[in-house]
Amino acid sequence: MIKIFLVLLLLFYGCAAQKPQPSVALLDGISKEGAPICLSESSGIPKIVRKFFQVRDLTTEEGKIDYLIERVRTSRVTFYRNKVEYNAQASAEFLRWKMNRWKTRYHTKIDTAQDFVTKIVAGSKMSGKPYEVILSDGSRHNFQSVMQNELNALETCLKEYAASESESQEVRSDLNVATTPPANQKS
Repeated sequence: MIKIFLVLLLLFYGCAAQKPQPSVALLDGISKEGAPICLSESSGIPKIVRKFFQVRDLTTEEGKIDYLIERVRTSRVTFYRNKVEYNAQASAEFLRWKMNRWKTRYHTKIDTAQDFVTKIVAGSKMSGKPYEVILSDGSRHNFQSVMQNELNALETCLKEYAASESESQEVRSDLNVATTPPANQKS
């Protein structure tokens, strides 16, 4: 009887001595200041978009998905999935694998970048838990929310790029009109 009491006492004190892990609030992809959190400094995103646009067509949904996966691959954050931390390269490979798995196993093709963020990046079908991103300061954020911020930033950059391109074309056509004499006039 005394042995059982001692074992129970040791178990009780052993469990009580372990401090519970502090729970970290899973923010919704927004900083404490209210700014959207992206995989890198948001001021550099337009440069990254321009660079990627030189080698890939970002006007297609497939191009946008490739861009988002490339953003994951080249990021310096840690990804957390099913109680395991992953580096950027492994996370990008997993996202590509998961997208192909949806196509082969579930016969569901991911047609748009928004589908990619909503279905692939949302979380684990196995555990039902959302994926997370761990920033360099140790803060954790919902991966789907961060990727939605990335997609929103991409869409904004593409709109700005399209607007600047149409302005450039208007200037070029105005210059053409000004330097080309009308057909019925002799120069």
